[in-house]
Amino acid sequence: MEKITEGKIRLAQASKLPAIPYKLKGTKIIVFDTETTGVTEDDEIIQLSIIDGNGKTLINEYVHPYWKKDWAAAARVNGITPEMVKDAPYPHDLIPKVKGIFEAADLLIAYNNQFDLSFLRRWGISDSGKEQYDVMLEFAQEYGEWNEYFGDYKWQKLSTAASYYGYKFKAHDSLEDVRATLYVYKKLQAQESEL
Repeated sequence: MEKITEGKIRLAQASKLPAIPYKLKGTKIIVFDTETTGVTEDDEIIQLSIIDGNGKTLINEYVHPYWKKDWAAAARVNGITPEMVKDAPYPHDLIPKVKGIFEAADLLIAYNNQFDLSFLRRWGISDSGKEQYDVMLEFAQEYGEWNEYFGDYKWQKLSTAASYYGYKFKAHDSLEDVRATLYVYKKLQAQESEL
C-alpha cells in the first residue's frame, strides 16, 4: 500500500508539468489508445499511442508504471510484461508532450474513449472544450445489435468493428488499435456523408 501511495504522489506531481506546445500538421484530429495494468483506479498506463487524422504516429511508447510491479491478468490480454516496460519512460517523461498534443487537437477520437480518458486525466491531460468522437458508440449503432437490458445498442469489440469493414490487425497493441480505430472512423464518416 505504501508503494501505491508514493506512486500516486509522484503521478500527482507529474500531472502538474506544463505542456510542450505541439503543432499538428494538416489535421486537428488525434486518435489515442492506452494499454493498462488493469481497469481500476489503482492501475496504470503501460502503453500509449497517439496518431493524427492522417495516420502519422505522434507517440507510441511503453510506459514504466510508478507503483504496479505485476499485472499478470492484463498481460494475458495485451502481452505487455513488466520486463518489456522496465526501461521505458515514466509518465513524467511523456506528460508534457501528450498535453501539448491534446491542446493542439480540435477532435479527440478513441474506441471507448471514456476508459482511456479516465487514465489520461490522472496524468493531467485535459479534454475540456474538445470535440470527441467515440468510435465504439457510433459503431454500436451501425452494427445494430440491440441490448434489451440496457435499452441501447450493444457495444462491440474493436476487432469486431475492424472486421466488419474488412480490416485486419493485432488487437491490444495501442498503435495497432489506434490505426484500426482511425480506419473504422473513416468508414463511419464515409457512410454518414452518403446519407
